[in-house]
Amino acid sequence: ILIFTLVSLSFLYGQDDDTVVYKTLDEFVVNRYFQQNYERELKRVRKIYPMALKAKAIIDEHEAEIAKLSKKSQVKKESKKLLQFLKEEFTYSVKDLYTSEGRLLMQLIHRETGRTVDQLISEYVGGGQAFVYRNMAKMFDQNLRDTYDPKTKNFYTEIVIHDILTGTVDFNPVMDKMTKEAFKESMQEYREGIRRSKRIQKEKKKEAKAAKKEKKKEEKAKKNN
Repeated sequence: ILIFTLVSLSFLYGQDDDTVVYKTLDEFVVNRYFQQNYERELKRVRKIYPMALKAKAIIDEHEAEIAKLSKKSQVKKESKKLLQFLKEEFTYSVKDLYTSEGRLLMQLIHRETGRTVDQLISEYVGGGQAFVYRNMAKMFDQNLRDTYDPKTKNFYTEIVIHDILTGTVDFNPVMDKMTKEAFKESMQEYREGIRRSKRIQKEKKKEAKAAKKEKKKEEKAKKNN
């Protein structure tokens, strides 16, 4: 991290030629890897942010419907309908995310709704279900109570979103929904990639072992000569 202290001497002359005003700018920090980090986060946000926006739209629509209802049984029915719809829309899209992308999705949902995923589950399906989901999430290194913080962990995310909202960068807000069939194909490609990687590593180890053996053989031959 490069630290720059910029001092600007502004010479402002009034009617008297011997009047000089000095202005000093504050110290600030510039990250030498800013562009690299920005580009990486832009790629992630372009993929994940549409999902958070769609989740917010669904929740807003659901809450508008609930506001029209007076009976608890009707509210409960509407909440179950919401949960089912969210499952249909997001199940395979979420399954296709990397762990870090899943965290970002929960953080962005908190940014857009003002509530954590854990709070939303508790509100719509009850604290008991929220407890179950919370513990299941921990098994996959996820935290349903994760929040969005634009000043620390989401610093680059917030910059990217600002650029999206101001039209500085291209962005498609439509979520690319993952179907069951597409998810199966994606997982098959992923597994094939792992198998391919293992074969390559195995071949490299075999080649390295053969080269080491050949080197020892040459060294032994030199000693004998």
